Amino acid sequence: MVDPDWFATKRLTNREKCFATATKIVSVPIPNTANYGEVIVRVTHAGVQASDVIQMAGGYGVLSNELPSKEPNGMVQPGDLGCEGVGIILKLGEGVNKKVWNVGQSVCFGGFGVSFREITMVPATSLIKVPNATPEWTAFPVSAMTAAGGLEVVGKIRNHPKQQPSVLVTGAAGGTGHMAVQFAKHVYGAKVAGTCGSASKEDMLASIGCDVIVNYRKSSSVEDELRSAFPNGFDIVYDGVGGRIGNVGRKLLAPNGVFVGIGSVSEDYSDTEGPKEGNQMTTKSKLQKGQTETFFFCPAGPTIIGQEAWADLIDRTKNSIASGKVNVCLDEESSSFVGMEGLYQAQERMRTGLNVGKICVSFPPSSGP
Repeated sequence: MVDPDWFATKRLTNREKCFATATKIVSVPIPNTANYGEVIVRVTHAGVQASDVIQMAGGYGVLSNELPSKEPNGMVQPGDLGCEGVGIILKLGEGVNKKVWNVGQSVCFGGFGVSFREITMVPATSLIKVPNATPEWTAFPVSAMTAAGGLEVVGKIRNHPKQQPSVLVTGAAGGTGHMAVQFAKHVYGAKVAGTCGSASKEDMLASIGCDVIVNYRKSSSVEDELRSAFPNGFDIVYDGVGGRIGNVGRKLLAPNGVFVGIGSVSEDYSDTEGPKEGNQMTTKSKLQKGQTETFFFCPAGPTIIGQEAWADLIDRTKNSIASGKVNVCLDEESSSFVGMEGLYQAQERMRTGLNVGKICVSFPPSSGP
């Protein structure tokens, strides 16, 4: 839960983004029963991502217009954090369809402030069945759906007129980026370029089939290197970095290209100092006639394409992961992030940008209902 005394005074002034100083661990009662239409879940693993800090700073969700509760209780409340979780159902509330859900079932779920807890209560409508409550499924409800959704809902890659569209993914070795590379390449048949910032990230991208890899820390000109490999530009640019690197993507859009923004991790973890690593954008490039730029926010997916089409995309995305067509690469440090204290180590890992793949935290079983 976010420290309410700190948050109440700082939230609206400088939008602090330091997880270590803006949050604290608290103990709350475990609910005896689940609310109507909800289930109680023992969280086994939680995903960590930039969205956690955006939410914490009041960027979206409940905390965008409501301060944290000062008196914590057993319910998920304003101030709780965590956008991706995996766990096992412990109890069903009244109104939950027992033909669909049962105690002991492995599930994953997304949302605002539901997974950085050992025990959580979530609406049954937010649950997705998974084969096992294992860490790779932390990447599914937000990271994978943001990847597949951004490419398909906004980028229209599934119905692209070109047999092999060209796709650029910035921040390609991150939790969402490496999923976007694989969905574009292995599910939609695109030719894919990815940008990253270390040799270990280059190796991971090569292992998942990225066609062209540009390390922005080694390249004398990211723009020139990408332009040489893709002289006709990119049909889709999938950008999660923002700043200068994101702007390179705008410059390299094909005549009818689509720029899909999903965030700006270079700024999300930069505190109040602005973008890190020389990624400041001086002047935002203007798009040409026929080119488009859209921001994709995963929770808006059902509204954009309809609930039925979104449910179909969820099923297809889950099947791609379950079948091994898309591989969730877990950051090697994630195995050492355990318990509520591990969340702070994981957030620091995310802040440094050293992670290769998806970061997650494991919660070992403890006494509970």
